[in-house]
Order: sequence, then C-alpha cells, then structure tokens
Amino acid sequence: DNPFADREGALEEVVLYGLRNPWRYSFDRQTGDLWIGDVGQSSQEEVDGVTAGTAGESFGWSAFEGTERFNDDQSDPDAVPPVLTYSHETGGCSVTGGYVVRDPELPSLYGRYVYGDFCVGELRSFTAVPGREATDDRGLGLEVPALSSFGEDNSGQIYATSAEGEVFRLVAE
Repeated sequence: DNPFADREGALEEVVLYGLRNPWRYSFDRQTGDLWIGDVGQSSQEEVDGVTAGTAGESFGWSAFEGTERFNDDQSDPDAVPPVLTYSHETGGCSVTGGYVVRDPELPSLYGRYVYGDFCVGELRSFTAVPGREATDDRGLGLEVPALSSFGEDNSGQIYATSAEGEVFRLVAE
C-alpha cells in the first residue's frame, strides 16, 4: 500500500503522507477508521479522517495548510481535504487529536469525534465520517487547560490530559 513502493530505497512502512505535525491520532474501535489531529503552520488547524484499510493518500502539506494554499511552488492535485479545519483567528493554535466516542454511557456523543486545542482548552466534537466535511462541530462546554492528549480505556471511556498534570474523564451530565 506504500505510495512510494516503486522507488528505490522506499520504506514499506509509509502508508499516508502530507501531514505537517500530526498531534495525536486514534483508531475508531468500532470501524477501524483512523483520525488525526494535524497541527498547522501559521493559520489553520485540521482534523483528517481515513477510512479503515485506506493507504497511499496525501493530506496536502506543504502545498496546503488545512484548505488554504500554503506554498504556491508546491503541487498536490490529489490531496485529500481535511474533515475539519479551524482558523487561528478563533484563538486556537494547536489541535489535539482525540477519539471517536463509543462509550454507551455517553449517548449524546456516541459516534462523534472529540478533540480540542492546546491554547483554548475547549473540548469539541463532530459526527465522525471520514471523507465528509464536518458540518456539525460543536463545543461540549468543557475546558481542559493546556490540553495535551486524549486516551481511551478498555471499556471505551474517554480521558483528556492537561500539560499541567491533570487527567479528566468524560462523563454524562
């Protein structure tokens, strides 16, 4: 599945490319789809979704930052657009990739991808469908200061961690 396999010296481990700085990725425990938070350079953050079993796709860096042209001297006509982007003008600066919620104790979030941003700490979610632009992104009303990572336990419960040393578990209200 390596898109570079026909090149001499190609590493067989490469399955996706065109990511700038993937900051946390996870697999949906139900579908096997891959979700990636990709930190932008100067203006946009992005989340990419990859259908299970897909390989060889480019996400466009450094021709694109999110959906915007970044380097005019770069070309990537087959770049897969992100599922979600947001501008640094909203206060965010560094996306922290999360998980698709499969915890039955969180029915309002079930099937939604939960993510956040290091700078603003607000946890957000959208319906997780790779290849489809997220149109229902919304805040959860929860903040984690200096959001650094997410985790998922064996039962599907989702956790968020802070660079300040705290660990939070998502629970129903």
